[in-house]
Amino acid sequence: MQESLPIGEKDTAGEIHDRMKELGAKVLVETVKGLANQTLMERPQLFFLESIAFEIKHAPKIFTETCHIDWSKTAEEVHNLIRGLSPYPGAFTHLQNKTLKIYRSEKEEEPTSMTPGEFETDKKSFLRFACADGFIQVKELQLEGKKRMTVNEFLRGYRFE
Repeated sequence: MQESLPIGEKDTAGEIHDRMKELGAKVLVETVKGLANQTLMERPQLFFLESIAFEIKHAPKIFTETCHIDWSKTAEEVHNLIRGLSPYPGAFTHLQNKTLKIYRSEKEEEPTSMTPGEFETDKKSFLRFACADGFIQVKELQLEGKKRMTVNEFLRGYRFE
């Protein structure tokens, strides 16, 4: 049995995981029925993209270095890293010598003269980091030693040096 699951541009790994749990339960019931009735046919698991089939492979092991955000990458690459590592283990960077995990972001592909990794904020409603081709707007985060929160909650209490 094989089912597909659409993945949106803002979906995180945690959200996809939860949707897959629901779909997996349904497919499991259908599979057990098919096994009992001997109506299942074996076939390799394939991924189809524009009429080209690819064999699905196991995901690589995630190391701490994998989770560290490289701001010299494109906004799309950084955004996808954040989505892929949220909620666990979480993509991280450093903000004023403290570890900052980013759980939800939006990409802004617009020219910038800022150095990748530099951040800007109005200290009220937005915090964004420069990337190779734009910005990552932080939407949900966790500073080391603090709880997970929205960027608005964070900015209400954080004092920038």
